[in-house]
Amino acid sequence: MSRYGFKRAFTLVELLVVIAIIGILVGLLLPAVQAAREAARRMQCSNNLKQLGLALHNYESTYKRFPTASGGTGCRSSSACPTATTGRSRISGHVWLAPFMEQTNFYNLYQASPSAAWSNNPYWATQMPALACPSDLQTPTRANMAITNYSFCGGDAATTMCSNNDEDPSNVRDCSNPRGLFGHYYFAKMGDMVDGTSNTIAMSESQTAPTKGGNRLGNAATTGGEVGATPLTCRATFVNGVYTVATVQDDGNRGGRWSDGAAFFTRFNTMLPPNGPSCVEQGNHWLGGMYSAGSYHTGGVQAVFGDGSVHFISQNIDAGNQASPQVLSGPSPYGVWGALGSKAGGEVGTSLE
Repeated sequence: MSRYGFKRAFTLVELLVVIAIIGILVGLLLPAVQAAREAARRMQCSNNLKQLGLALHNYESTYKRFPTASGGTGCRSSSACPTATTGRSRISGHVWLAPFMEQTNFYNLYQASPSAAWSNNPYWATQMPALACPSDLQTPTRANMAITNYSFCGGDAATTMCSNNDEDPSNVRDCSNPRGLFGHYYFAKMGDMVDGTSNTIAMSESQTAPTKGGNRLGNAATTGGEVGATPLTCRATFVNGVYTVATVQDDGNRGGRWSDGAAFFTRFNTMLPPNGPSCVEQGNHWLGGMYSAGSYHTGGVQAVFGDGSVHFISQNIDAGNQASPQVLSGPSPYGVWGALGSKAGGEVGTSLE
């Protein structure tokens, strides 16, 4: 206390110094808090993949095979069969797994009304918590739909990613013979993973887009995914985070329909590395194309393997010769990433360890 009885107060300079120090501390603390929150979100995402891996194994234990990535009643074309009474052959693998993820009610709804499995059914707008990664929870762009951030692996080829091989008899591709573990009306068995369950990816993450036809990483362009194209062709359409060609003006987005088995919505292949662009064939989401795994986790994606284990895979993983056309037999031309996607490519030394 001074000789006049007044208490000494902070000077303006001292107050400004204290404010500056607090600002610096907050600036240092905020990234740490954000990193901690993302770590928690990533852990939740990993737990979701573990739950999906367990569901896959329980399904296989029950039926002695894995579910198909797309299937169900009827056919895709409205001219070939009445869409009002069929599931249009596009029921996703998530529907088959629902009873093994404590979501039996969803499956019962499909059984009661198969024609509404991916359209015109308000129940499918209900978000299944285990199918949404908290790092990338977006609003779907179509009414009565809910998203999924987890896709089924179709291997390292584009031409087998289709979901309508009953549509065009002149189409020589075999949609039901994928290089990976999942395909159209394809029910893989445990023994089909000749490369080993620990060397074969079953499912991974996929990003959703916030707006219809947006340029966000993970959406699809109208060129580059056609039959015979190379990953380099698709990559060339995506420059500095923006597609240089018109994006798909479709009725949804990647991951925009968890109950739809078309590759555009619920499948990916291991041609382009994780967090790469995606290119749909000729603008039709049921024909096939190159669909990259993707996430908003820093540096890569998480994936569940055939043995049920979950691993983080760097977006810088060896993706081989990106100028190489696809192969339908033998080792993958797309490096370690392609080899992990193929179930029986015969590659050597593809383990992540």
